[in-house]
Amino acid sequence: MRGRGGRLLAALLVVLLLGVVAGDVVWTLRSRERDRVEDARAAAMAQAAKRLPVLLSYAADDLDADLAAAVASATGPFRDDYRRVLETVVRPNARSGKVSTTAVVDALAVVRGDADRVVVLAFLTQTTTARGREPDTSQSRVEATMQRVGDDWLIAGLDPV
Repeated sequence: MRGRGGRLLAALLVVLLLGVVAGDVVWTLRSRERDRVEDARAAAMAQAAKRLPVLLSYAADDLDADLAAAVASATGPFRDDYRRVLETVVRPNARSGKVSTTAVVDALAVVRGDADRVVVLAFLTQTTTARGREPDTSQSRVEATMQRVGDDWLIAGLDPV
């Protein structure tokens, strides 16, 4: 009887020890994933602060370089759609009216996201100048979807809110 009880106690201790080890492993993995997501959110927000002004600003005198930089800040289907808008709407109007626009990010906040895709709320101020017109300043809010592409973050969507 004594041998069976000792073996039972030893088996229970082994099960308990395995449970503690498994719990520690799960906790460590979740902690690492949380850190990974927090790092991704911070990196995406930092890149949004840099890329949104590039995406939304252009000077009539440097239009080709500015529009190329805007397209290079984007990715995926959004990049293709944005390129079409730049070529069919922005380029002709900027050239004919000597239109220039400067966008400034006033504030940013993460709305949601994971390690590969983060949505950032951006508060923007845009100033537009055109030949023969007074400068026009407006403010807006947009949700910018930032997508991890390799080690970088590019704009994969832009939605007004």
